[in-house]
Amino acid sequence: MLGAIAGDIFGSVYEWNRIKTKAFPLFSPGCDFTDDSVLTIALAAAILDNGDYGILLKEYYRKYPDRGYGGAFHRWAKSSDIKPYNSWGNGAAMRISPVGFAFNNLEEVIKKAKEYTEITHNHPEGIKGAQATAAAIFLARAGNSKDEIRKYVETTFGYDLSMKLDEIRPDYRFDESCQGTVPQAIISFLESKDYEDAIRNAVSLGGDSDTLACITGGIAHAFHGSVPTHISQKVYEILDDDLGSTTRAFMKKFVEIKLS
Repeated sequence: MLGAIAGDIFGSVYEWNRIKTKAFPLFSPGCDFTDDSVLTIALAAAILDNGDYGILLKEYYRKYPDRGYGGAFHRWAKSSDIKPYNSWGNGAAMRISPVGFAFNNLEEVIKKAKEYTEITHNHPEGIKGAQATAAAIFLARAGNSKDEIRKYVETTFGYDLSMKLDEIRPDYRFDESCQGTVPQAIISFLESKDYEDAIRNAVSLGGDSDTLACITGGIAHAFHGSVPTHISQKVYEILDDDLGSTTRAFMKKFVEIKLS
């Protein structure tokens, strides 16, 4: 989970100032947490306390209203309506990482990813993007190889993960959809040599940088078992006390343990 938040922060300054290179400072001036981190931590809070995620989404939105939410989510969060709005947007995948860490079998991960996602993103592509991301995190956490993760995601969700980043990067543009973000984010992880390299891969595509890096970062965190200390310390400095304390509590309960 912390790896997803770190990816969001790294990518935040490049969402509207997109780059096509891996050579950039991780903590650029002005980098900050966005809606990706806020809604991820809201989900962590829901899992920690067995809370109503729909209610928490609205509460966290009201507390952090200017963090870059999409238009449809803005309207939903401001309204009294609790019905989902059939979104296929990549917000479904950006906030789902806690599910991949909190549940201890793949069937439950897939089920819970759907339940938490369809509160807003009840379009099949939105649900698929969240499930693929959560499954990749769980499989990485459980010690599966990159080839095994690739095969499972391709077979189960139908994403094509065969392209190389060098093939994707030249023509890739900002894309808010799950189908145009999740495969690229997973490939960024698959081609990486360590956690930081995975984040650099994701940002270098020049797309929805914070969300790409958030999705990639969660998977890379699970695969490598931790986030480098110099990165995690900086992330906690950037998060406020409430977000930081919830993140620490979730990490202690669910992430800083090994699957048996």
